Amino acid sequence: MEFSIGLVTQVAELMAEEVREKLGEGAQVSEFEQALRELGQEASGLGLQKAIEAQEEKYPVQVMCPCGQEAQPLGKREAVVWSVFGKVSYARRYYLCEHCHGGQSPLDERLGLVPGQSTAGLASLLGILGVETSFEQASELAERFLLFRVSDNTVRKHTEGYGQAQAQREEEWKQISEDGKRLEEREQTLKQPAGRIYASMDGAFVPLHGEWRELKTLCWYEVETIPPSHPQNRHGGRVGEQSHLQARNMNYSCDIQEAEQFGRLLWSSGIQHQVDAYEEIVFVSDGAVWIWNLVEKYFPNAVQIVDWYHASEYLTPIAEAAFGAKTPQANEWLTQVRTELWEGRIQDVIQSCRSLLTHTAARAWIEKALTYYNHNERRMDYARFRQLGFLIGSGTIESACKQIAAVRLKRSGARWTLPGVIATAKARATWLSKSWDSLRPIYSSLPLVS
Repeated sequence: MEFSIGLVTQVAELMAEEVREKLGEGAQVSEFEQALRELGQEASGLGLQKAIEAQEEKYPVQVMCPCGQEAQPLGKREAVVWSVFGKVSYARRYYLCEHCHGGQSPLDERLGLVPGQSTAGLASLLGILGVETSFEQASELAERFLLFRVSDNTVRKHTEGYGQAQAQREEEWKQISEDGKRLEEREQTLKQPAGRIYASMDGAFVPLHGEWRELKTLCWYEVETIPPSHPQNRHGGRVGEQSHLQARNMNYSCDIQEAEQFGRLLWSSGIQHQVDAYEEIVFVSDGAVWIWNLVEKYFPNAVQIVDWYHASEYLTPIAEAAFGAKTPQANEWLTQVRTELWEGRIQDVIQSCRSLLTHTAARAWIEKALTYYNHNERRMDYARFRQLGFLIGSGTIESACKQIAAVRLKRSGARWTLPGVIATAKARATWLSKSWDSLRPIYSSLPLVS
């Protein structure tokens, strides 16, 4: 938004003159900054009051009550809202229905104002603070930034409110994705873009009062090629590295649900992001059975890749148990078998593991690895996957679980209610997906959160 240079200059000169008179000679820059902030806040609050009241003239005198009767004017009444400039009072027409005794202000309804509550702008800012840090710390930061006190419960309310708005949006996605008629109509207009779309899923446990629950997380994303940081060999890079590929346009979803219910979110979010319009859908995740069962059910034609890093992690405890940690023999065996895995020679990997069954200490680790590799062999054709340009690591979803669960939800001393942790997780996922502002209309329509 651009403003008149002349107006800005005039206002700036008036503000500068006012603070010079208040502070006198010898004031420090920090004192000028603080004084200008306080003056600007006070002036902006008054400006917001006048901007709100100026909208009043747009309303007709006659107002109908929701009960169907005409409401009678009671004159102007004062209301208070909390804004990014602090507490703002304003006067507006107020009407009362003699039939049902319901009162209303058309101006409040039109502008989305709820007396005694926060404006949409303040609610959004507090919600963002609440997804970034604890509600207590967010309250302290808000006071620093906004120059007035906001309680941690107010921060919590708005953070969870945005999460509830996201949950409501996801329910709308589910209704659309499970409506056969709407899906048929959608297919007729769907344009197929070139390229691939990726998805990854994982779970992380979060603390509730008296128990821990698994927060399942999903990410839809694209992958782009960047210049490699070192020369590549004929296999497309050193063992375990794909530094020339990186994720972009990440969209996260999460919930605490059984896998079957989470599958509905997987399907509906995919439809919402039009993933079926891409030439290829690629899932990269660890070997959790629930993940691949959902992929088989909802996206049976997708390319399935077990994350290389998870697959390789099964080898280290075998080598250490058989030869000792960090011994030359352990390092030599690991180098050999990781190369076999990197090249997708899973039967060779299995045989290399079986060759160590005579080492009793390694037997349990070997049996665990053999089960994993046998079950996921078709998802570990890494040489072919890399030749086709696929990303074979699920670092994107690993990062998402850390950013949502570890960074925000598992802070020291945190204990959540189930609704609270789900709402906060969904709010943070929306923020990380860069779709926060798109939630504002839904959020503003929720009861008692505006």
